[in-house]
Amino acid sequence: MSVITLLRSIPIFAELDRASLDRLAERCVERTLPTGSVLFVTGEPCRGLYMVESGRVRIYRTNPEGKEQVLHIEGPGRPVAELPLFDGGPYPASAVTLEETRVAFLPLADFEHLYRTHPDIAAGVIRELGRRLRHLVRVTETLAFRDVAARLALLLVSYAEQSGREQPNGIELTLHRTQEELALEIGAARESVSRAFKQLRRKGLIESMDRDRLLIPNLARLRSLLPAGTPAPR
Repeated sequence: MSVITLLRSIPIFAELDRASLDRLAERCVERTLPTGSVLFVTGEPCRGLYMVESGRVRIYRTNPEGKEQVLHIEGPGRPVAELPLFDGGPYPASAVTLEETRVAFLPLADFEHLYRTHPDIAAGVIRELGRRLRHLVRVTETLAFRDVAARLALLLVSYAEQSGREQPNGIELTLHRTQEELALEIGAARESVSRAFKQLRRKGLIESMDRDRLLIPNLARLRSLLPAGTPAPR
């Protein structure tokens, strides 16, 4: 993925003209990072914006007891923890690569100059922050459920709404996540997630297609597993 293509895929830059994108791309520094590379940690001052060209980055928080809660996993074409760019605060979470990952880095000073000189970026910023707020609401809803199967169902419904592909026999979903990563996202043990998958399969709510893909025959039935009053994913 070229830097120009990467920038076009990011909501806050999507409306920029080609000349502006070219100037922005010139200020970006590209790096390839091995698995387990730390981009930043919670509380660290923001140096700029990381954008994922290839690979995956896990965004997470750690409580005083050392337990991790995954907030998001970013893949190609996604920015990483951009909030500090807008409020001037430190990083609110930590970020680490899950596999070999290529990133483009835009220094903070260059972003601030662009933000001040392109008012149309403000609309993109508002849309993206709104999307992140909705995601955090879903994380809170997920953690409120004690039943792991219900928490997993909510997560799968959310992914299906965002990136599922309609098929004649249901919705096909590619997870791009291991069971351990899913367990971190819903605050459960990996073994509990494995049992929850088996439970959902026994009930006919999901069907395994291969290692990364599954089929949801009826999304409404999967959603019916959730406690009454649970908002649908947005």
